[in-house]
Amino acid sequence: MALSTTHPAPTSHRSKNSSSNPVWMDALRILLGLFLFVKGVAFLSKSSDVYYLLSQQQSLGQLSKASVFFSVVHMLGGAMIAFGALTRLALLCQIPIVLGAALVVNPQRGFNIDNKELWLSLLVLGLLLFFMIKGPGRHSIDNKVFRSQPDPL
Repeated sequence: MALSTTHPAPTSHRSKNSSSNPVWMDALRILLGLFLFVKGVAFLSKSSDVYYLLSQQQSLGQLSKASVFFSVVHMLGGAMIAFGALTRLALLCQIPIVLGAALVVNPQRGFNIDNKELWLSLLVLGLLLFFMIKGPGRHSIDNKVFRSQPDPL
């Protein structure tokens, strides 16, 4: 009597990384990056408004540089997020600015349902944290350049 040993059928083991994210996440990441880029351009065009809001928080000597800094970080980081280039670094640079907007600047207008900027800041902050966890996705420069490609046999 022969003992038959059965082995489980081989399963395809797929690595769980951001390249397995659905395509809609890539589209959402691109939209987030474009939104931040446009917000950075808007900061430049409304630098006097940003200067006024920040003047209530810090000394006036540093504020002229702050609005330009926020604009550059939003534009550069937004472009990097949209293209998926060093995405987590770009997200990490955006989080303090958006967190400051959500907790310091926008609550000055009140915590009510009509304060759309506050809710938008909280939504963007949530998306930044979401993509910090989930990663850039398959349609990104990070995935194309930094992921090791399997060797062709």
